Order: sequence, then structure tokens, then C-alpha cells
Amino acid sequence: MARGRPSKKSHIVEAACELFTKQGYQSTSIDQVVLTAAVSKPTVYSNFPTKLVLWETALSALTERAQEEMEQALSSQNTTADSDFIAGWIALWSEWIVKPERLASYRILLGEQHKMAPSTFALFAEFEAVLESTLLAWMTVFSVPNERFFILKAVSKEALLTPALMNQTITGKDELRAQLETLSY
Repeated sequence: MARGRPSKKSHIVEAACELFTKQGYQSTSIDQVVLTAAVSKPTVYSNFPTKLVLWETALSALTERAQEEMEQALSSQNTTADSDFIAGWIALWSEWIVKPERLASYRILLGEQHKMAPSTFALFAEFEAVLESTLLAWMTVFSVPNERFFILKAVSKEALLTPALMNQTITGKDELRAQLETLSY
């Protein structure tokens, strides 16, 4: 393999990520991945024996990417001098839901649970742990008790993630701020 060039396997995963994000799991076929990645079907099947294995590999890649991006977002929040806990919390959640591939991951898991293996659920738990660890790290910066995590997360999920998943209007920052302020300390 030449330096600087992605491997065929990673190229296939990127093509699959793109298709899963746009079309979901059910509507993405191996034939479409073959066309998008411009590789042969035997090449795909030699690396990924089933579509589920391909999805799990794509989910792992999305988790790694999310980890890097959320570490950057947390670092950015930590360096903002005028940031307060609630503003940073909302900013971190906003960073999480702005990525179509993350929303697609939730939709795939929720919509295709019956097709997923236990290993898929474990990988999804790792995916969600990226957000949770970022939020917990943010709470530590402001000495917010960990006992508040569940309720802060639940309110934020209902106000931001659920509407984003359903293509509805998310709760405004001011309204969410007012709700979270009563819960954070």
C-alpha cells in the first residue's frame, strides 16, 4: 500500500458510512457500497462477510471520529473564558447532534434493532459513551455533582436529540437554559 493512500478496507467503510447516513441500514445494499467505493463485490465480501459486519465496522469508525471531534469541542469549551456550565453543556450537545452520521446511527439502531446482534448494541454503547464521557468531563470542570448527570442528560436528550432525530424543531437555547439551570446545582 502506498503511503498516504487509504486502504481499500477504510475506503469501503467510508463509502458505507456515507450511504448508511443518507439512506439508513435497510436501504443500503452491498451493491451500492460496491458502486460508491468503486471496488469489486469480492473485495467487499473478503473484508466484510455480511452487511451487519460492515455496519459494525462503520459504527466503530464513526465512534472514533466522534471521540476526536468531541475532545476538540470539549477543549474548545475549556478555553472559552466566558463559558458557563449551561452554555458549555448546550454547546456540547449541539456539537453532538449537528452531525448527520451521528443521528443516522441512532436511527439505524432504533429502527433496525431486530436485525442487530449483541455486538452491535455493545458498539452502540461505546458510541453513546463518547457523548457521556464528554458531558461528565464538562461537569467536572464546574464541580457539578455526578448525581445530576442523569436528569441533565434526560432533559437535554428530550430537548435536543429527540427532536433532531424526528426532524422537529429543537428547544431554543434560552428555554433549555432555563430548564437546566434549575437542575444543575
